[in-house]
Amino acid sequence: MLSSSSEYIQALREGNYLRFLEWPQFIAQQYATADYTQDADDTLNLLIFEWLNNGFCDNDVQHLAILYAVHDMESRPLRENLSYAVIAISIAAFQCRVYLNNNLLPHYLCKDKMNIRQLSSFMKSKAVHMDNALFAEKVTAEQVRFFSEVEAVDKNAVNKACEKINSIVQLRYLIEEYRRTLELAELPEDQLKSTRISVIIRLGRYLDEQMELTPEVTEEIASYVKKLWEMHPTVFEEDYLKTLSPLSFVDNSWKLVTDFGLRFFSVLQLNTTTLAITEAPTDAPKNA
Repeated sequence: MLSSSSEYIQALREGNYLRFLEWPQFIAQQYATADYTQDADDTLNLLIFEWLNNGFCDNDVQHLAILYAVHDMESRPLRENLSYAVIAISIAAFQCRVYLNNNLLPHYLCKDKMNIRQLSSFMKSKAVHMDNALFAEKVTAEQVRFFSEVEAVDKNAVNKACEKINSIVQLRYLIEEYRRTLELAELPEDQLKSTRISVIIRLGRYLDEQMELTPEVTEEIASYVKKLWEMHPTVFEEDYLKTLSPLSFVDNSWKLVTDFGLRFFSVLQLNTTTLAITEAPTDAPKNA
C-alpha cells in the first residue's frame, strides 16, 4: 500500500487505477481503533474528508469516469472488493462536487489530526451549511451528471485502462478459483494437495500486490507455476496452470521427461513389492 491519501489521489490522476482502488482500505486502516467498528457511513465520511483536504478537483472526477466505465463493462473486470471500492469512491465524489460547486469546500478543510469519532462529529457539524433536502437534490443532480460523463468518456481511454486492469485482475480471479476448486476436491491419496494450496495462496497474495503485468511479474508467476507442476497436479489443475503461465518449449520438454519418469516408476511399482519411491517437495520459488 501507499502511505497517504494524497498518493492515492495522484495514482488516480496518473491512471494507476488498481492502486487507487486500495484507497478505501488504506483509509479504514489509517483510522482504525480497537474500540470502534467502522461502517459504510464512516467510510464515506473518511473518503470525502480526505479527498477535500487533498486537493479534490473536477478533473479527478473525469479520471473516475473512465474507471467507472471499466467497472460497467459487460465482462465485469472489477468485482467484489474492487467493485465496492469504485462505488464507494463514486458516491464520495458526488458529494465532493456538491461542496466544491456550492462554495462549501472551505468549511471542510481542517489541518487538525482527528480520530474516527472526532472526524464523524466534524462532518456532521458541517451539515448545517445546506438544507438536507436541497443537499439530496444536488447530490442526485451530480450523480446524473456523472453517469452522463461515464457514457461520454473516450472509448480508447476506457479500453486502455481495461486492458491494463484485466492483465492482473483476471489472474487474481483465476488463482482464487483454482484455490477454491482444489480445496473442495476430494483427493485422499494426494499427499501434496495441501502443499500446492499453500503455494497457490502465496501466488494469490503476490498478485494482489501487483498493479500491472510486467515482464518481472510474468517471470515470477512462471516460477510459482513451475513449482506447482513439480508437485504432480491433478488433471483438472493442468488447465489452470497452462492458463496462468503457458510453458516454454524447454519447460514443456522438462514436463514430458518428468511425466515419463513417473509413468516408468509406476510400471516398476506394479511389478515389485520391495521398491518404494518417495518424493519430497522442493523448496518454494524465490519470493514465494
